[in-house]
Amino acid sequence: MRILFVYRGYGQNLSNSVIDFQRDSLTKSGIDIETFVITESKVKGYLSAIKKLKVFLRKNKIDIIHAHYSFSGFVSKLASSKEKVICSLMGSDLLQQNIIVKFVTRIFSNFLWDATIVKSDQMKALLPKAFLIPNGVDFSNFRVIPKMEALKFTGYDSLKRNIIFVAQDPDSVVKNYKLAKKSVEFLNDRNVELHIVSNKSFEELPYYYNSADLILLTSLSEGSPNVIKESMACNTPVVSVDVGDIRTIISDTDGCYIASYDHMDIAEKIKLVLNRDKKTNGREKIRHLNSNYIANEIISVYNKFVDPS
Repeated sequence: MRILFVYRGYGQNLSNSVIDFQRDSLTKSGIDIETFVITESKVKGYLSAIKKLKVFLRKNKIDIIHAHYSFSGFVSKLASSKEKVICSLMGSDLLQQNIIVKFVTRIFSNFLWDATIVKSDQMKALLPKAFLIPNGVDFSNFRVIPKMEALKFTGYDSLKRNIIFVAQDPDSVVKNYKLAKKSVEFLNDRNVELHIVSNKSFEELPYYYNSADLILLTSLSEGSPNVIKESMACNTPVVSVDVGDIRTIISDTDGCYIASYDHMDIAEKIKLVLNRDKKTNGREKIRHLNSNYIANEIISVYNKFVDPS
């Protein structure tokens, strides 16, 4: 079977590390994947993408279009003819968009796309017919690195307790950095330092996770945040508000805590981690999210629409 990945590309390389990783894991499982990258956003950019995708589909035999994010899904369905369309939705598609986009997404999911994949129970509650398949973790990249080696890479002070806040856009209201900052300030401890980690490469991120005493997440909305799974693969402690599927992901992992949106409660959970002062067994706890297992789950969805033989 031939699969076409359709997604919006960012940066000079027009890449998306999560989607690139999923493509690579599916390719290793024997799936033939082509890519169509949407290079422009806004209405004009997506309308142009529909025309370009129509031309691409006329020239190439594709069995299934696998779109990533809602707008890519809209483009894919409007450009397709006989191809099946599957759309993978992220938390931002259903939990953070305005009411009109959410409504249109649900219409496409219920009546137009052949299948929808969501990342968390919270998302599936909104789209009961969707397949629940979280993003996998690249255990070869997100690994345990000696702390001093990681600290040398990041430049963090080895004599301080380093907390990281990982977000592509830390100024986003949804990421709620103000609460993270307020919580750390409430500790009133000069030995504790909060670092924003933003726009780091796939290869750089493991060094930041391993140099940190913990990762802090205070988002108002999430689906199945990759940063939590990636940090757990590095055995890094987690303090997070109860959002998305994080409670399920961290489960009963020692050194990982769920907090309320109260800064004093978050500060208390941070103290617990710092006093514990050791790595977690998070990597072992999320073995079920390895890339091979997730790739097989996605392939099982493909097989519902195309004869695997």
